[in-house]
Amino acid sequence: MDRRSQDKRREIDFASLFVVALFAIMLIGIMALSAIGGGLFDSITENRSANMTRRGALSYTASKIQSCDETGALQVEHTDKGDVLTILDPSGQKHYQTRIWLEDGYLMESILSDQGENVSSDPVKIAKAKEFQVSLENNIATITTEDGVRRIYLHAKEVVA
Repeated sequence: MDRRSQDKRREIDFASLFVVALFAIMLIGIMALSAIGGGLFDSITENRSANMTRRGALSYTASKIQSCDETGALQVEHTDKGDVLTILDPSGQKHYQTRIWLEDGYLMESILSDQGENVSSDPVKIAKAKEFQVSLENNIATITTEDGVRRIYLHAKEVVA
Protein backbone atom coordinates (compact mmCIF):
# COMPACT_ATOMS: atom_id res chain seq x y z
CA MET A 1 0.00 0.00 0.00
CA ASP A 2 2.68 2.41 0.78
CA ARG A 3 6.24 2.62 -0.38
CA ARG A 4 9.16 4.54 0.88
CA SER A 5 10.76 6.92 -1.52
CA GLN A 6 14.44 7.67 -1.74
CA ASP A 7 14.18 10.35 0.89
CA LYS A 8 12.43 7.94 3.31
CA ARG A 9 9.00 9.52 2.94
CA ARG A 10 6.01 7.29 2.47
CA GLU A 11 4.29 7.28 -0.89
CA ILE A 12 0.76 5.95 -1.24
CA ASP A 13 0.14 3.38 -3.92
CA PHE A 14 -3.18 4.61 -5.37
CA ALA A 15 -3.69 1.49 -7.47
CA SER A 16 -3.78 -0.74 -4.38
CA LEU A 17 -6.03 1.72 -2.56
CA PHE A 18 -8.40 1.73 -5.53
CA VAL A 19 -8.58 -2.08 -5.49
CA VAL A 20 -9.40 -2.13 -1.75
CA ALA A 21 -12.05 0.57 -2.18
CA LEU A 22 -13.57 -1.30 -5.11
CA PHE A 23 -13.65 -4.50 -3.03
CA ALA A 24 -15.39 -2.66 -0.16
CA ILE A 25 -18.00 -1.19 -2.51
CA MET A 26 -18.70 -4.60 -4.03
CA LEU A 27 -18.99 -6.18 -0.56
CA ILE A 28 -21.45 -3.50 0.58
CA GLY A 29 -23.43 -3.94 -2.65
CA ILE A 30 -23.64 -7.71 -2.21
CA MET A 31 -24.79 -7.31 1.39
CA ALA A 32 -27.46 -4.76 0.35
CA LEU A 33 -28.72 -7.02 -2.43
CA SER A 34 -28.87 -9.95 -0.02
CA ALA A 35 -30.91 -7.92 2.48
CA ILE A 36 -33.31 -6.75 -0.24
CA GLY A 37 -33.63 -10.28 -1.61
CA GLY A 38 -34.33 -11.70 1.85
CA GLY A 39 -37.04 -9.10 2.48
CA LEU A 40 -38.59 -9.79 -0.91
CA PHE A 41 -38.56 -13.55 -0.27
CA ASP A 42 -40.26 -13.06 3.12
CA SER A 43 -42.93 -10.85 1.53
CA ILE A 44 -43.65 -13.36 -1.25
CA THR A 45 -43.80 -16.26 1.21
CA GLU A 46 -46.16 -14.36 3.53
CA ASN A 47 -48.49 -13.42 0.66
CA ARG A 48 -48.50 -16.98 -0.64
CA SER A 49 -49.30 -18.38 2.80
CA ALA A 50 -52.13 -15.87 3.32
CA ASN A 51 -53.56 -16.72 -0.11
CA MET A 52 -53.48 -20.45 0.62
CA THR A 53 -55.14 -19.92 4.01
CA ARG A 54 -57.83 -17.75 2.46
CA ARG A 55 -58.59 -20.34 -0.20
CA GLY A 56 -58.52 -23.02 2.49
CA ALA A 57 -61.82 -21.89 4.04
CA LEU A 58 -63.67 -22.32 0.75
CA SER A 59 -61.96 -25.60 -0.18
CA TYR A 60 -62.36 -27.12 3.28
CA THR A 61 -66.10 -26.43 3.42
CA ALA A 62 -66.61 -27.66 -0.14
CA SER A 63 -64.80 -30.93 0.55
CA LYS A 64 -66.83 -31.46 3.74
CA ILE A 65 -70.06 -31.00 1.78
CA GLN A 66 -68.93 -33.31 -1.01
CA SER A 67 -67.94 -36.04 1.43
CA CYS A 68 -71.36 -35.97 3.11
CA ASP A 69 -73.56 -35.89 0.03
CA GLU A 70 -76.52 -37.96 1.18
CA THR A 71 -80.18 -37.29 1.74
CA GLY A 72 -80.78 -35.05 4.74
CA ALA A 73 -77.13 -34.92 5.80
CA LEU A 74 -76.75 -31.18 5.14
CA GLN A 75 -78.63 -28.43 6.92
CA VAL A 76 -78.16 -24.67 7.04
CA GLU A 77 -79.27 -22.44 9.89
CA HIS A 78 -79.48 -18.72 9.17
CA THR A 79 -78.77 -16.92 12.47
CA ASP A 80 -78.19 -13.29 13.45
CA LYS A 81 -74.42 -13.92 13.53
CA GLY A 82 -74.38 -15.65 10.12
CA ASP A 83 -74.91 -19.00 8.50
CA VAL A 84 -74.22 -22.25 10.33
CA LEU A 85 -73.66 -25.35 8.21
CA THR A 86 -74.64 -28.57 9.97
CA ILE A 87 -73.43 -31.87 8.55
CA LEU A 88 -74.93 -35.00 10.04
CA ASP A 89 -72.95 -38.22 10.50
CA PRO A 90 -72.19 -39.53 6.99
CA SER A 91 -72.10 -43.13 8.20
CA GLY A 92 -75.89 -43.16 8.27
CA GLN A 93 -76.04 -43.85 12.00
CA LYS A 94 -76.54 -40.14 12.80
CA HIS A 95 -74.64 -40.21 16.12
CA TYR A 96 -72.85 -36.90 15.69
CA GLN A 97 -72.99 -33.67 13.73
CA THR A 98 -70.36 -31.27 12.47
CA ARG A 99 -71.12 -27.56 12.65
CA ILE A 100 -69.21 -24.94 10.62
CA TRP A 101 -69.68 -21.19 11.11
CA LEU A 102 -67.88 -17.83 11.06
CA GLU A 103 -66.82 -16.29 14.38
CA ASP A 104 -64.41 -13.44 15.15
CA GLY A 105 -62.74 -13.56 11.73
CA TYR A 106 -62.23 -17.34 11.72
CA LEU A 107 -64.12 -20.21 10.17
CA MET A 108 -64.87 -22.48 13.13
CA GLU A 109 -65.80 -26.16 13.36
CA SER A 110 -67.18 -28.22 16.21
CA ILE A 111 -68.34 -31.81 16.41
CA LEU A 112 -71.27 -32.57 18.70
CA SER A 113 -72.80 -35.86 19.69
CA ASP A 114 -76.54 -36.41 19.20
CA GLN A 115 -76.63 -37.86 22.70
CA GLY A 116 -75.80 -34.40 24.10
CA GLU A 117 -72.14 -35.03 24.91
CA ASN A 118 -69.35 -33.24 23.10
CA VAL A 119 -67.16 -35.39 20.92
CA SER A 120 -64.92 -32.35 20.43
CA SER A 121 -64.98 -30.15 23.53
CA ASP A 122 -63.89 -26.86 21.95
CA PRO A 123 -64.54 -25.33 18.54
CA VAL A 124 -61.51 -25.48 16.26
CA LYS A 125 -60.32 -22.62 14.05
CA ILE A 126 -60.16 -23.84 10.47
CA ALA A 127 -58.96 -20.74 8.64
CA LYS A 128 -59.12 -16.96 8.68
CA ALA A 129 -62.20 -15.70 6.89
CA LYS A 130 -64.11 -12.44 6.65
CA GLU A 131 -67.21 -13.79 4.95
CA PHE A 132 -69.02 -17.13 5.08
CA GLN A 133 -72.42 -17.85 3.59
CA VAL A 134 -74.02 -21.17 2.70
CA SER A 135 -77.25 -21.91 0.90
CA LEU A 136 -78.89 -25.15 -0.20
CA GLU A 137 -81.37 -24.84 -3.06
CA ASN A 138 -82.49 -27.31 -5.73
CA ASN A 139 -79.72 -29.82 -4.92
CA ILE A 140 -77.05 -27.14 -5.25
CA ALA A 141 -74.96 -26.07 -2.29
CA THR A 142 -73.53 -22.57 -2.69
CA ILE A 143 -70.61 -21.53 -0.49
CA THR A 144 -69.48 -17.90 -0.47
CA THR A 145 -66.31 -16.59 1.16
CA GLU A 146 -64.19 -13.52 0.43
CA ASP A 147 -62.20 -15.71 -1.97
CA GLY A 148 -65.18 -16.45 -4.18
CA VAL A 149 -68.21 -18.63 -4.70
CA ARG A 150 -68.31 -22.38 -5.14
CA ARG A 151 -71.40 -24.26 -6.23
CA ILE A 152 -71.62 -27.99 -5.63
CA TYR A 153 -74.24 -30.22 -7.18
CA LEU A 154 -75.60 -32.59 -4.56
CA HIS A 155 -76.51 -36.09 -5.67
CA ALA A 156 -78.81 -36.56 -2.67
CA LYS A 157 -82.51 -36.61 -3.44
CA GLU A 158 -83.37 -33.80 -1.08
CA VAL A 159 -81.69 -31.20 1.07
CA VAL A 160 -82.93 -29.46 4.19
CA ALA A 161 -82.69 -25.69 3.94
